[in-house]
Amino acid sequence: MLKTLRLYARPFSSTKSSRKVLGSPSGFRLRAVPLAGSRGAVRLTVAPWGPVLALHAALSESMAPLGLAPRKPTALFRPHLSLAYNNRPRPAAPVIEAVTPLRGLAPVDLHVREVQLVEPRREDRAYRWDVVKSLPLG
Repeated sequence: MLKTLRLYARPFSSTKSSRKVLGSPSGFRLRAVPLAGSRGAVRLTVAPWGPVLALHAALSESMAPLGLAPRKPTALFRPHLSLAYNNRPRPAAPVIEAVTPLRGLAPVDLHVREVQLVEPRREDRAYRWDVVKSLPLG
């Protein structure tokens, strides 16, 4: 069952896709900002949240009649860019300590031009997924 929405973004460039999805939200720009660590993952926050939340809401609404609901409602969704996952339980402090020196890295500008709907699974303590559908943003 389709469970995850994954945005496909590349560092900003001026190239444009010739494919568009009729009625889809437009592509948008994000900025990946300070690196953060937790007991579960290492991630970057993305900003602004508005375009990602609007896309999440639009996809959730369009998938609902098909019985495909997101794992979280848009109101609880926190946009981020996951870099790594912990594959076993561990305290957060060592992860936070390890990424603290990297928090000063410069932000990265991203241009989101496509959304991928994926079917995730766990294999040998790692996340894997199959892309069910790629949708260019108009």
